[in-house]
Amino acid sequence: GTRCATDFVELPSILMEHFLNSPKVLSLFEADGSSIINQIGNHHEDPCTFIDTHGSILLSVLDQIYHSPAVLDPSFDSTAALANLYKTRGLIPQAPGTSLQTQFGHLYGYGATYYSYLFDRAIASHVWRNIFSEEPLNRKLGEKYKAGVLRYGGGKDPWQMLGALLDAPRLQEGNKEAMREVGRWRVEDGPVPERH
Repeated sequence: GTRCATDFVELPSILMEHFLNSPKVLSLFEADGSSIINQIGNHHEDPCTFIDTHGSILLSVLDQIYHSPAVLDPSFDSTAALANLYKTRGLIPQAPGTSLQTQFGHLYGYGATYYSYLFDRAIASHVWRNIFSEEPLNRKLGEKYKAGVLRYGGGKDPWQMLGALLDAPRLQEGNKEAMREVGRWRVEDGPVPERH
């Protein structure tokens, strides 16, 4: 759903990715419940995960540049801004003569909020680790999430919902300190990020 604060729009779907990577959840889809648990060794970390995350960070920064007052300067060149970002912060330089930004719809669809995908990955990882990872099939926990977050859609302040879900009143303010706290949470727990 997109009828909620952009900072939280991806949280439910990213959290569900954690459930879909849980051997306990996957075992529910087996007739005898044996083979998926035995295949845990096949769940390996994608070596490109960190490169993908770095790429998402760069695109988030690029999104901020493209929606800043810098674009009002008649000499602003979106491809030069992209090339400079990748030259100064990138792992792999931008290929000369290309214009990646023209093929990446999120840069205009998200409108200076592409960072929210990474933000929601951090929140979903934290919710997974602190609420569901040990007992992903615990109905009481699922009901708490459904009643406290999902049922409101965009009808309640997401910071209020997150703070209540995590029993963290300091988050309910949704202020600079709350943003800083989320910024301390790890992004890389759980599923491999979708390649955008």
